[in-house]
Amino acid sequence: MTGRPNGRRRSGGQSLVEFALVLPLIVLTLMGILDFGRGILAYNTLAESARQANRLAIVDQNQDRIKAVAVAHAPAVGLTAANVNVCITAAVTPTACGAAPCLGCLARVTASTTFVPITPVISLIFPSGIGLSSTSVGPIENVCPRTGRPSCP
Repeated sequence: MTGRPNGRRRSGGQSLVEFALVLPLIVLTLMGILDFGRGILAYNTLAESARQANRLAIVDQNQDRIKAVAVAHAPAVGLTAANVNVCITAAVTPTACGAAPCLGCLARVTASTTFVPITPVISLIFPSGIGLSSTSVGPIENVCPRTGRPSCP
């Protein structure tokens, strides 16, 4: 007998050691889940930014306004106008940028940024971050500015 009235030995120290061994794995797992959620949020924000900019591009082909809309819709990811690419392509050659806007031509808006994880292990694997990019493509419905109409919608 150990001298305790119920006959059981104390094992508080063993539980503390087990907890100390498992705690870093639990914290790392939770931080990884948090980073994964942050990455999904960043990508969804970037995709929505490209979609909203493309909605403007199909009726107004002014690249400065298109880039401003993209930046305005992605404040959480730090998107800048330099990270937004606007391309007008002819419908028959959808890979060559720089075509004159025409009805049925394609407006392609690509927004890109770098996601930097906060989890230490993931940061070691991707030290410069993870590149995220989203592209939205739509047919031009209104060529702007039209003759006799100085502004666009």
